[in-house]
Amino acid sequence: MAPKNSPTACIVTISSRQKCLKLCLASIWEHYNRTHNYPVYVHYFDDIYDLDALRKDLSGDNSQQVTFQPVSYKTPSHIKEEDLFYNRKNLWYVRARFSKDRKGYLHMCHFTSNMYGYEKTQLHKYDYIMTHDDEAGFIKPLPYNPVDVMEKRPEMMGAYSLRAALKDGAPGQGHRDTRVNLWAFTKAYIKYHNIVPLDETIQKLLEDPNSYENFHYLEWPDTYVIKSRMFETASWKRWIDTVNRYGGNYKYRWGDCMVLGLYHRIHHGKPYAFEKEGNPIVKGYYNQGLFRNIQDYAPGVKYNNY
Repeated sequence: MAPKNSPTACIVTISSRQKCLKLCLASIWEHYNRTHNYPVYVHYFDDIYDLDALRKDLSGDNSQQVTFQPVSYKTPSHIKEEDLFYNRKNLWYVRARFSKDRKGYLHMCHFTSNMYGYEKTQLHKYDYIMTHDDEAGFIKPLPYNPVDVMEKRPEMMGAYSLRAALKDGAPGQGHRDTRVNLWAFTKAYIKYHNIVPLDETIQKLLEDPNSYENFHYLEWPDTYVIKSRMFETASWKRWIDTVNRYGGNYKYRWGDCMVLGLYHRIHHGKPYAFEKEGNPIVKGYYNQGLFRNIQDYAPGVKYNNY
């Protein structure tokens, strides 16, 4: 019998932090990708990475395969302007930190939640999709390959980070303000489709009389290694269609960690966090905010009326 072919994989990001990206790509190559040479796709809005000279400079002097892919953005027509997240002035997070100038973040949330099959992207060509923020980086060589690990595991998603977003032991106001209606939506989805969640944590929340509070203590995955076939399942297509019609990315700033993480917990169980191999963040191989001090907030898009 012929040996099984090695799985194909790519590394993906959506970037607008130009000051961070060069360092980000260099760290991927130096401490991980020089061994595997997976294609790297840098997605971006508008024209910020259109110049060939800039692309060459950012890619660095190595053999890493970096593709810069512009992607379109547009607010869904069924969502009213007054319902967009930055107009929810009753929320502290909006008043303090989220003006209309940050509308690009809402487009980013939509893109990362819908990245598989997104117009003009190439992710459908690969068995595995590895996400990477442009402010994140590897600090030292990772002694194992997360793709190989996930190939031997039943989970559809592995996550470098799987933690509750707590401050001093409790959810902060920013955390609460970016998850408005998320648990109500999830409960309604589960009930309507008569689903028994595979994750015991979600099962317990459904029976918890204080679930609307305790939901905020859920561990959220971030920075993923995802089996692409997850996106081909009927359950994913139904879930993401429901999320998009509801407009959670745009109305409430639900991020991909929420959209992808809750889907996986409901339909596939708890994501795997590489505990046996040594979690990349816990063991100091990887830092999700390594370059955040260089450029904190991601710049907005050119056309805030789109």
